[in-house]
Amino acid sequence: MGSNPPLLLSDADVDDLAREFLRSGYLGPIYAGWSPDRRLDAFLRRSGFSRVADDGDLSTMVLDRILTRHSG
Repeated sequence: MGSNPPLLLSDADVDDLAREFLRSGYLGPIYAGWSPDRRLDAFLRRSGFSRVADDGDLSTMVLDRILTRHSG
């Protein structure tokens, strides 16, 4: 069995994922008890981006972008 090729995201892709997350319900009260990384993981998996969720470096990039946008 071959492995999947590396997943590459452009800066614009990371921005798009961050923007989609910030528009989602994952910032609402239903998920208030969840850590930010758990919220992002659920969002990515439910949105069809499991490979991003499985890649620690990529998901960290998206989370950093979310935190920057949310606090800015």
